[in-house]
Amino acid sequence: MKISALPVLVALFLSITTNSPVQAGQALQPVNIATSAAGQSGYIAALIENKGIDVKHGIKITNMMMDFTEAANAVKLGRTIASAMQPSTAVNLVKSGTDIRLVTPQIWSGNSWVVRKDASYKSFSDLKGKKIGNFARVTGAYFFSAVIAKEKKLDIEKDFQNVPAETGALIALLERGEVEAINMFEPHTTRLVMSGKYRVLTDFDVELEHIFGAPPLKSSVGMLKETVEKQPALVKAIRGAYTEAVQMIKKGQDEDFFRSKAKELFNLSTPQEVAAGMKQNKANFADKWGDAFFQSQNKILQSGISLGLLPNIGDLNNLWVK
Repeated sequence: MKISALPVLVALFLSITTNSPVQAGQALQPVNIATSAAGQSGYIAALIENKGIDVKHGIKITNMMMDFTEAANAVKLGRTIASAMQPSTAVNLVKSGTDIRLVTPQIWSGNSWVVRKDASYKSFSDLKGKKIGNFARVTGAYFFSAVIAKEKKLDIEKDFQNVPAETGALIALLERGEVEAINMFEPHTTRLVMSGKYRVLTDFDVELEHIFGAPPLKSSVGMLKETVEKQPALVKAIRGAYTEAVQMIKKGQDEDFFRSKAKELFNLSTPQEVAAGMKQNKANFADKWGDAFFQSQNKILQSGISLGLLPNIGDLNNLWVK
């Protein structure tokens, strides 16, 4: 008896399409995500859009560009369904009554204490009693600096002369010699080091990974608990898109795109700056998730709670969506 191949082909077609992230003709779910336009947050948002990574996962992301504080409030106010946010911001939101859950990682801190190249300091502790340029007390960058000080039996507020300022002003303070060190993040750190005038004294990611088992997470994607519980497929799609983009960066598969955006997003101009910036960009994107990672981040957050920089919200495990 001759068996028709048609049923076999139909079954094979159905098997292939059923396992594909997006079905043919399937409508994309629109998703508004609040994020920063510049730097690494802006970069991964642009990469996902340019490469159509969101579409592969059945969603169409519209990036609502705003600063970090405004972004977090956008979820709270219902302007967006998700937002790039710091875990410390999520803690504050939960305390204020907005039940946030973190669903996928984005970026490690990328911060460092930067000093003049010829400075005699060999460790962060050597800066005790000195003037240091730092970000405002409410920022994640300040929070991480305080945790590092605490772990070295120092108090960031009592043992140092903090001069609070924003990014550009901090760099100017160091250039004018008005402070001995500044808390700075990428890509500014790379440009300062490549000038030949400055060096990294303490890398926050290296230091905190040594203490807690993982670098500190500066940016994650946060969503309301209610949304997470009611739309698990959406959570999976958002996580899938960001995970794929991070892996592309980690594998260096974004090289051409990085070069095309180096000036716009990172203000990197020379070939040397771009090459160094690309290397640091690859290192700064976060690719850890799961119980061990959650525990390391909880320890960092708990350290901030003990310093009075964050409120106590009870079980920190509730922040994370496995």
